[in-house]
Amino acid sequence: MTLTGHALEKAVHEALHVSEVHEDAMRCPIRVTWQVTDATTSHSILAWRGEEGCGAVTLHASAAIWAKVFSPEPAPGYQSLGALRRQCPEFSVDGEPHSIAQALPFIERLIETCRIHHNKLQPEATWNKAVLAHISGQYYPIDTARTEWVYAEQSGNEAAPPLLLLHTAGADARQWHGLMGQDTLRQHWRLHAFDLPGHGRSPLPNGVANWNWRLTESNYANWVLRYMDAAGLEKTTLMGCSMGTAISLALLAQHPDRFHGAVLLEAPYCSPGRRSIYLNHSQVHGARLSAAWVGSLLSPTSGKAHRDQATWIYSQGAPGIYDGDLGYYSDDFNAHDHTAAIDTKRTPVWLFTGDYDYSATPADSAKVAAEIKGAHFQELKGFGHFPMVERPDDLTLHLLPALAAIQAHIQS
Repeated sequence: MTLTGHALEKAVHEALHVSEVHEDAMRCPIRVTWQVTDATTSHSILAWRGEEGCGAVTLHASAAIWAKVFSPEPAPGYQSLGALRRQCPEFSVDGEPHSIAQALPFIERLIETCRIHHNKLQPEATWNKAVLAHISGQYYPIDTARTEWVYAEQSGNEAAPPLLLLHTAGADARQWHGLMGQDTLRQHWRLHAFDLPGHGRSPLPNGVANWNWRLTESNYANWVLRYMDAAGLEKTTLMGCSMGTAISLALLAQHPDRFHGAVLLEAPYCSPGRRSIYLNHSQVHGARLSAAWVGSLLSPTSGKAHRDQATWIYSQGAPGIYDGDLGYYSDDFNAHDHTAAIDTKRTPVWLFTGDYDYSATPADSAKVAAEIKGAHFQELKGFGHFPMVERPDDLTLHLLPALAAIQAHIQS
């Protein structure tokens, strides 16, 4: 199937009448043009006029590529501008880097909305906020002098084994609300999730300014262990996602006596290229760019309200926090440094990765699993980089067998 230039132009113009797209457009100073080509013709679409003298961005693709982008369920690699730039060699973008960064939130929103309108899809209205009734939280000291504190939340059976949930780079424990409210999980586990220092509701460590934030493996691991001590968790099962999975691999290798096992989502092998100077830049709205930066990693088949919740969390991060986390995740971390030391007879490991994830790809996670003798890996069809936010009900069904196996291991 191909998509004619006139059909794409109609979809663009219809999308621009949607209030959230129009609001994004009004905040975009960059002129944005889409170019549609085939063997004999080229069709230019002015998606947004921008402001005089502020720069221009042009997206180039064939009609066949655009048709894949605007399929109701696009194949992985075609779901977003970020995916196209990373995974589709037939797609290109012209423009200065700072202009692309300024225009990216508008372009990502426009692509999403064009797909919805072109296919007459009915977007999900909301996510199930009733799960919040099952979650409570408080602050915990993570040093003996009681000068450093983190905010943490819990849900579930207080008599059940603990399950510690570790959030992604630049985010906070709210990512886990969808799982923390699942009846089947709350019945059999005591779920814990805390905001890293400087994230969500946790204050920055003393003497650290957000514009100087730089996460390191040693600090991250120490904070996890200190939270466990403060919360009375002598031993726990780990569940991390992305950067939370990265530190989980380090913890399993270095402190196996503190963990029963792990269920790891979106495991990176190494993920170079995820940083951008524009995530904390005077000419770019960092909150909007952060949201768009991660939004491109979401599955287009997930409900829109869940996708919006995932990006909303990122839009609230302080300047420099996300990029400082990516210094660890994208620059420093390499799973190979830890995999050989993980003994799945002591700490069994399950890995799950969504097929739309191009930051920690299914191939990356499979490589991690292959280096951990006895580890289990499953690719999740229709999931992106944040499965616990995107589709918590469906994810739970995938997780239950792995979690049951770990509970059997605990009881053996």
